[in-house]
Amino acid sequence: MSNPTHRGLLHHLIITVSDVARSSPFYTAMFEYLGYELNGRHHGEGHAYEDWKRWDWDMPHEISIGQANPKLAEVTHTRGAVGHHHHLAFCALDREDVDRFYAEVLVPLEQQGLCQVEDAPCDCPEYGEGYYATFFTDPDGLKYEFVINPNHLRKKRARHQA
Repeated sequence: MSNPTHRGLLHHLIITVSDVARSSPFYTAMFEYLGYELNGRHHGEGHAYEDWKRWDWDMPHEISIGQANPKLAEVTHTRGAVGHHHHLAFCALDREDVDRFYAEVLVPLEQQGLCQVEDAPCDCPEYGEGYYATFFTDPDGLKYEFVINPNHLRKKRARHQA
């Protein structure tokens, strides 16, 4: 029997981009920093994709980027539209991890024109005490966040004490 704590966790996610080859340097830098390994790729004619996996967990966990349908590749991402994600947030180890990710991954990507940093690492008290994050977008304007949020553990402890 599999571990019941995995039930309901993300198994895989496919992110559609306008041009996999153009987006690849952005996602390669981000996913490698986050501990993902490239598991498969195709950049030729037809269906282009890259599959990134975390092998250190006891469950499947994969994020892929896939080429948009050529007839729809010019349709831009509209945050807030039905079927379009608002943003995806990845967990950081601590504040220093957020700062390292910003300096080692985002700044070079932004200098190459492969991402746009919306917010350098900063405190976000509107989301809770200790919430510290950086916000950025990929080449298509898809928004991401790298965050440390100690409130989750505080709230979890409080639930078990009640």
